Amino acid sequence: MVAVFAVAVSAAGAARPSLWFDEAATISASTRSVPELWRLLHNIDAVHGLYYLLMHGWFAVFPVTEFYSRLSSCLAVGIAAAGVVVLARQFSGRTLAVCAGIVFAILPRVTWAGIEARSYALTAAAAVWLTVLLVVGVRRNTRWLWACYGLAVVAASLLNVFVVLLVLGHAVALASLGARRAAVQRWIAAVAVALTAVVPFLAFGRTQIAQVRWISPLGWHTVAEVVQEQYFDHSVAFAVAAGVVLALPLVMRRFRPADAGVRPLVVLSIAWIALPTAVLLIYSAFLEPVYYPRYLTYTSPAMALLLAVGLTAIARTRETVAAVLTVLAICATPNYLLEQRGPYAKEGMD
Repeated sequence: MVAVFAVAVSAAGAARPSLWFDEAATISASTRSVPELWRLLHNIDAVHGLYYLLMHGWFAVFPVTEFYSRLSSCLAVGIAAAGVVVLARQFSGRTLAVCAGIVFAILPRVTWAGIEARSYALTAAAAVWLTVLLVVGVRRNTRWLWACYGLAVVAASLLNVFVVLLVLGHAVALASLGARRAAVQRWIAAVAVALTAVVPFLAFGRTQIAQVRWISPLGWHTVAEVVQEQYFDHSVAFAVAAGVVLALPLVMRRFRPADAGVRPLVVLSIAWIALPTAVLLIYSAFLEPVYYPRYLTYTSPAMALLLAVGLTAIARTRETVAAVLTVLAICATPNYLLEQRGPYAKEGMD
């Protein structure tokens, strides 16, 4: 049900905004023949090649319209929301898990990605299910699970090169997940094989770096991008409410003994957010600008998980949880309706 809710939230109004440059690029590339697409990727957008190929199949079935171009992203949001619930359930009860899925569905960065005919929503789905594989792999430690994990790292990296940074967060989280030596060794082996497969692709994508030279160098604006835009888009109200939800449990010390089981989830979520963000910021500071808030959409599930942990720590009953979720939804509504789903929402495109 959470997945259906997430799809519905993203799909509402998906046909209203006009297509913009990036979405036009998706349509232009994906509606070519496979040989034509292959030639295109040798010159530009190699990092989007897998997504374009998937959309090539999509457009073989669905018409090229605003709604259907974005519907794949809406469905990806639903898949990601289901993954958030499954992941949270590995550490907690049903209330926190469902809460996390709902928060993910209404998170402004997610509702933006849900009507963007680009790979961002798919990367969120890939990242959360990759993390589910990590947790299950650590606990069961079977070779086929780690083989699946390695293949998933490759696939996720082909969707968006920055998703490969998620393995750094996973590395930090291994200890908190209680990984034994044998599991750590198999994780290292899976990641090593996956990175060996991905490195040539990353190197080739690096030759096309000129296509993101439009990104501004780091500055004071970067603070607002990291603190607000990365997860809350243009919704200041949601950002403030989220800050309160995250801070109150720490200020009030409202963590119960049963919450000890949630601590590995908190560590995992923080690492999932902090390390990819830090790497992109450091790279942008010392080499060339590559940080842009939407490129970290795949870390949105982690923010939803942290918000759910904070929310269920301060709200002791289901009724209170529902009330706080309602407040968050109200905070998200102006940005959702005016900034994301107006007729000129896509960079003013008509």
